[in-house]
Amino acid sequence: MSDYKKTRKNKGKKSNNIVPLKKDLKVISNDNPVDAKQVEIDRLNDHVREAFKKLAEFADGCKLNNSEMWYNILYFAKQRAIHTIPYAEFKINDEGTSSEVTENYVKFYNEHYPELFSNKEINRKLH
Repeated sequence: MSDYKKTRKNKGKKSNNIVPLKKDLKVISNDNPVDAKQVEIDRLNDHVREAFKKLAEFADGCKLNNSEMWYNILYFAKQRAIHTIPYAEFKINDEGTSSEVTENYVKFYNEHYPELFSNKEINRKLH
């Protein structure tokens, strides 16, 4: 084909044959998947905190004592988790969260109430 025919043939074509489904569609590119994961984790944490604030408000008006109420909440959360994720992941998550919560509890009490965990020996002599 001659150069004249090629240029004449190409001039009739449109450069973009894509028809957008949404006219105001914005393409968002997140180059760093770690940032996207952290954004989702933060979003999840905010949602769960709000849900537990509502649970705490409900618990205040509940006639059960706090230990029974939180036992039931933990029971349903663990039951949902064990049915949703593989057992190995559940076991790792269960042990990890239990130890992390306990460590955070001990740190909090050591910082705010050091007198409860003092290692001073008490003089137990009678004289």
